[in-house]
Amino acid sequence: MGHLFSVFAVLALFGAVFALGCNPGAVECVNSTSYRTCGEYAVWGEPVSCLVDQQCINGVCENRLGCQPGTRECINDYSYHVCGEHALWGPVQPCFSYQTCSAGYCTPEPQCPDYQQTRCSPSNPNQVQICNAQHQWEYYRNCDNGCQNGYCRACSPGSTRCSDSYRYQTCNGDGQWGPDSYCGANYVCRSGSCVISPLIQCTSIGAFRCAGGSSNILQRCGENYQWVDFSYCQMGCFSGACRVCSIGETKCQDSQTYLRCTDNGQWGLATSCPNGYYCFAGSCQVPTGSQCSTVGQKRCSPTNSNMLQACGNNYVYQDYLSCPNGCVNGICAECKPGTSVCAGATTYRTCSDSGQLSEAKACTSGYTCDHGACIATPHCSEGQRNCVSDSVYSCVNGEWQLLFHCPSDTDCKVSSGTAYCEKEAQQNQSSGSQGGQQQGGKQEEQKQPAQQSTSSIEMLLAGTTIVFGAAAIYLFSRMKKK
Repeated sequence: MGHLFSVFAVLALFGAVFALGCNPGAVECVNSTSYRTCGEYAVWGEPVSCLVDQQCINGVCENRLGCQPGTRECINDYSYHVCGEHALWGPVQPCFSYQTCSAGYCTPEPQCPDYQQTRCSPSNPNQVQICNAQHQWEYYRNCDNGCQNGYCRACSPGSTRCSDSYRYQTCNGDGQWGPDSYCGANYVCRSGSCVISPLIQCTSIGAFRCAGGSSNILQRCGENYQWVDFSYCQMGCFSGACRVCSIGETKCQDSQTYLRCTDNGQWGLATSCPNGYYCFAGSCQVPTGSQCSTVGQKRCSPTNSNMLQACGNNYVYQDYLSCPNGCVNGICAECKPGTSVCAGATTYRTCSDSGQLSEAKACTSGYTCDHGACIATPHCSEGQRNCVSDSVYSCVNGEWQLLFHCPSDTDCKVSSGTAYCEKEAQQNQSSGSQGGQQQGGKQEEQKQPAQQSTSSIEMLLAGTTIVFGAAAIYLFSRMKKK
């Protein structure tokens, strides 16, 4: 009976294996880089990755064969191959024409052997090329005198230049300047050529120069190309011409323009005088009557009685200051001659014929100054205000004192115990009786200002009564509604 049970158990185990799908302990590759193992219950486990540089073969991680996938290498100078994913070299690949293989890659065929080697461009004789890191020729620089042996020429072969006043150099076949050569006696170097010294011989018939031994002799190049004395310059010789004037000197060309002597002793271009000026004795001047002799001197303008003029640095009178009260005897007037102004409540000053104010003068006792005139001083009650002429006065210590003047377009008016300024248009609209009272003379208002005023206390009591009456009516109406 026991053996029968064992047989059934084995059969059951095999049945389970076939039913679950794998043999415990078996392994298989999941992909080229991982594998899995069948567990004791005939179930596949989780995938396990192989180590780097390994691949899965028949469920076992083994080192790759032959090469590292992705590696490239040259077969020869013109072909290469690439390692595939199974560590096997792929087929040989040829490079294109004009390419060579380097480190497994096709690159342009080297054009030059040495890095930074130079040469003259085959297509441009004035250009230098250089060998770059990829051994290809590329542009380096341009040459003004052409390229030779991979370098720019310093000069054009056969050309010459002066090394100093008596020596010259010749450019050799390599484009470099050769050694110095001496021009010889009586010759000098000019623009790379040896020419006869101008001290001995001239080159242009009719040319002029100043003699080297004298600053007053002008020489001319004769028919035999020899310098000969031509003229004596009274004012000296400069730059191949006799000076005709002194530097900075001026002269009139006509009545409106003048000339100035330049640094080479010749007359320069004509310069026009400013508007209103004319040229006289080499300078632009103003007409007679506007000239002066002392800088800062002042006068009244002959054409503008309100303008003060001053003598400028050019000794010409110029507008200096505007005088509101006119100009008199070379100064601005303080006032208009013949007028007077108040200096204080009881003093005044008069304006003289020269437009200057006199010392303060006192009004006669009992008089007050108003608009420059002394008028009788009215008596009054403390605090009152009244009109005196067109000014508002206030009563201080029993006497009227000026408080302020009314503007020119207003008149002084007395009303309700005070005085104030009122526009003339408004005053004309007032009642006829009031106008008649004012036309009757302000002297009466000055004598009895208290009789024309209303008590300020009475006005205050009347206003208070109106306010309290309005408040009572309002409260009574609210109580009635309730």
